[in-house]
Amino acid sequence: MKKLLPLLILCMGFSVTAAEPETLKNSVGIVLVKVPKGKFIMGTGDAPPKSRTEWNQRDWDESPAHPVTISQDFWMGATEITNEQYELFDPNHGKRPNRGADKEPVTQITWDQAKAFCDWLSKKEGKPYRLPTEAEWEYACRAGTTTLYSTGDTITPKQANFGLDEEGKLSIKVRPVGSYPPNPWGLLDMHGNVAEWCWDWYGPYESGEQTDPVGRADGYVKVARGWSYFRHKEAKDSRYLRCSNRSGFLPDDANKYTGFRVVMGELPKTKPLPEVIYPHQKDVKQTPAPVKGPDPNKPLYLDYTTAKDNPLIPPETWGPIFSHHNHYGAVCVCPNGDVLACWYTTVAESGRELAQAASRLRAGSNKWEPASLFFDVPDHNDHAPVLFSDGKRLYHFGTQSFAGWDYASNFMRTSDDNGATWSKPKIILSRDDPNALSQPCSALKLPDGTLVLACDGDLHKDERIMTSTDDGKTWQVRKGDMRKTAGKYAIHPAITYTKDSAILSFLRGPHPMPVQISKDLGDSWEQQNTIFPGISSGQKASALRLQSGAILLVSMDSRKDVISERGAFAALSLDEGKTWESIRRLEGVYGYMAAAQAPDGTIYVFGTKQSAVRFNEAWLKEKTK
Repeated sequence: MKKLLPLLILCMGFSVTAAEPETLKNSVGIVLVKVPKGKFIMGTGDAPPKSRTEWNQRDWDESPAHPVTISQDFWMGATEITNEQYELFDPNHGKRPNRGADKEPVTQITWDQAKAFCDWLSKKEGKPYRLPTEAEWEYACRAGTTTLYSTGDTITPKQANFGLDEEGKLSIKVRPVGSYPPNPWGLLDMHGNVAEWCWDWYGPYESGEQTDPVGRADGYVKVARGWSYFRHKEAKDSRYLRCSNRSGFLPDDANKYTGFRVVMGELPKTKPLPEVIYPHQKDVKQTPAPVKGPDPNKPLYLDYTTAKDNPLIPPETWGPIFSHHNHYGAVCVCPNGDVLACWYTTVAESGRELAQAASRLRAGSNKWEPASLFFDVPDHNDHAPVLFSDGKRLYHFGTQSFAGWDYASNFMRTSDDNGATWSKPKIILSRDDPNALSQPCSALKLPDGTLVLACDGDLHKDERIMTSTDDGKTWQVRKGDMRKTAGKYAIHPAITYTKDSAILSFLRGPHPMPVQISKDLGDSWEQQNTIFPGISSGQKASALRLQSGAILLVSMDSRKDVISERGAFAALSLDEGKTWESIRRLEGVYGYMAAAQAPDGTIYVFGTKQSAVRFNEAWLKEKTK
């Protein structure tokens, strides 16, 4: 072994006053630093934050802080793997567009590709290489310190790359590895530059002393640590660089902000913690939905909010779901008759803390269960949930967004057991695709089995649909731009279909509300106006083809144009949306709305702040004075 780090640091213009770390250099030029075994406190805080002040300082998933023993020495890469090092394994990676410089950290790789590099290196060197566990990463990042960063309780642009130059001016670009001073153990760029894949499946911490933890047994997010050079309208971006901060990605989310560094050493034999199961996933019956319910000939209407039976989030809840801001409802009726609703839950709509919450209304019950976490990729804006059921399978769509709800990758997952378990989320359209879109708004399945997903464009520059003819395995972004057809600002398409499978799309923005029709699966659109008022900020419509063949539109009337007072309404059309036979006020629901119908004919509408109602077609057709 050779002590190479002094030369490495001298070349970079740094000096180190701490004890000289032990290093070695392998056959492909990777400098490794020996990390000594030891103990540390992993995480921050005894419990999730109980106030805005606490939340400003740390996230819920950093608690409970707990003692961790790293029982064996291990060797960790002094820097992130570079482009030139990675391309010894995968030369084709160098052919991709916008490939960085040789000495810059490799990015645009999935978790599986990072692991494959480690496997290749292990075979080449005859030594065990792998990704670091999350515990090893935090232990090495702290390097014996107990402060927020290895640099103390503050960090500056001269100490790490988090999107600012040395004068503190915006400079959102990656830097060559080793451009900043090492931590006390000789490891470079543990804070910032690019985030780094870790071994573990992500999940909440558990209390008590642990030795060599390896995360959860399964999940849908792989941990990434250290954050990156990316910034988006946040003055406190450095909070994401803290030693205890936890980030993560879907394993197939290859992006330009994430790379990895290697560890040489056997993976600990520790048994992982069990996969997390949330309340809405527990005790889910797998029996067919009731087909008989309330008398369909008698009007039915129930406002869950008035009855105090809507989903609840206790005040001063600051993670993993939040009491502060709950919006953008989605709802579906499961094949077993349960009603599943989800929405986004956050402190700020554009914040990285934004997650998705859910509640289940069990078949035969009139009380929604307390809200619980439905979906979350930490430090990402998990915007715009969309749910629907085709009577056999549940579909869940959403985004992984970097810039608020924009610069987003769209994902899909499915459930064949009424939401008790879900498939691993799959990215169906990358944020770096030439046809990239932003938040999903509505979805359906046509009678021939074609899946249709309507989305806002990135930065709302367009409005398009995606289609899949193989049940979501592959997707096509269609040519027609609804916003261009509207000729003005128009967003949040609410789609349904006609009896001849043409797609109808009701849009937010213009007044009166426009409806567009496509007879070629979204490659072109024709527009006409409706009798309904245009909707604006804080509002989204929902459209649904009912079992009777009628079309239901749920929207908001802020002008008293179609109902006698401001609020939500439901409208029924018996002639494919040409005219509207019945229009009634919906008491108790408002905002961003979603609608679904149960096999027994009951219609459920779910909206902002967990507002929810149920009614039937007889109520909608009821003549009132």
